[in-house]
This record gives sequence, C-alpha cells and structure tokens, in this order.
Amino acid sequence: MGAERSQTCLQTSKKNPAKVPKRIHKAEREKLKREHLNELFLELAGALELTEQNSGKASVLGETTRFVKDMIDQIKSLQKENAALLTETQYVTVERNELQDETCNLQKQISELKNIIKDRSVQTNLDLNAPAIESQEPQLPTYFPEEVMRLPAGDPVLNRVFVIPACQVHTQPDSGMGNKPISNVSKPNPRYPTSCDSWPFQLLGKPS
Repeated sequence: MGAERSQTCLQTSKKNPAKVPKRIHKAEREKLKREHLNELFLELAGALELTEQNSGKASVLGETTRFVKDMIDQIKSLQKENAALLTETQYVTVERNELQDETCNLQKQISELKNIIKDRSVQTNLDLNAPAIESQEPQLPTYFPEEVMRLPAGDPVLNRVFVIPACQVHTQPDSGMGNKPISNVSKPNPRYPTSCDSWPFQLLGKPS
C-alpha cells in the first residue's frame, strides 16, 4: 500500500511539476512581502533623508508620522492664507469694477464737454463770419412829400427869425478912473436852425 501511494505521488508530481505544497507556497509569499516592505522602508528613509543609524523601521515610522503632522499644519496654514487671498481678491475685484464705472462716467462727461466746446466753437465761427448788423436808426426825411408841402395859392408866409440881444448892465466901481460909458452890446447866444426854419425846395424853385 505504501509503495502504491509513493508511486501515485510521483506520477502526480510528474504530471504537475509547478504545483507546490501549501506550506512552501505560504512561506514564499511571506518572504516576498517582507522583501517588498523592506524596499518600501528603504525608499521612505531615502525620501526623509535619514541616516543609516536611524534607518530602522521604528525610526522611519516615527519620522514619517512627524513629517505628516508638519505637512498637515502647513496645509492648514496655506488654506487660511488662501481664504484671505480670496477675500482680498474679491475686494480688489469690487474696487476694479467701481473704477471701471467711474472711468466710463468720466469718459462720457469728457465726450459731452468736447461736444459742447465744438458746438460753441462752430457758433463762434459763424458769428465771426456773419456780416455786422447795421444799427437801425430812424432816418429823418430830407424833404416833405408833395401832398404835405402843397400850400395854397398866394404869397407864401415865411417864418422870420429875430435875434434880440439881452442887455446886461455891468457896473464896476473904480475909484481911480472916471465914469466909463456902459456898453449895452452883449455876445448873442447861438441859435441853430430847426426843421421849421428850413425852406422847402419846391417853394424855392417857383419863380417869384
């Protein structure tokens, strides 16, 4: 019976040479895991720049934990700074929009002022190019119409002008000189002719 079992085992081993017993397979897997972990620890120690004295697994894990805590603190501080920067960015955006609105309003005012100045300059040029408006003064007629100046037949009645000098007596007592004759002649006041004193040309043109 024992010989038969050994023969069957040899036959199965010949048929499936890749088949390994379960215990050997488990040991191999554990060995592979340990080797893989050792490689990971070595890479981690190299990333943390640890010395050979602190390259043990416990020291590597401690340094890794401390590094992770520091990184978490830095992340929190960076998040706070990011929030502050976002708030400042929003404030700057609001100010920029206000400045843009003010700039637009100023541009509108400038354009309106330019239009006003342009209109005034055009109006000024028109006023300078326009002829001067003559002052409309009432002109007196140089002669009267025929209908008004026709006089009835007969001798024309002429207005005579008399100049009567005003007599003024100037008496100045003079003890040293005798009595001088008093002059009654005074300087006549000038009298300018009026429209009534002018002779119509029709009357002057008629034969006497």
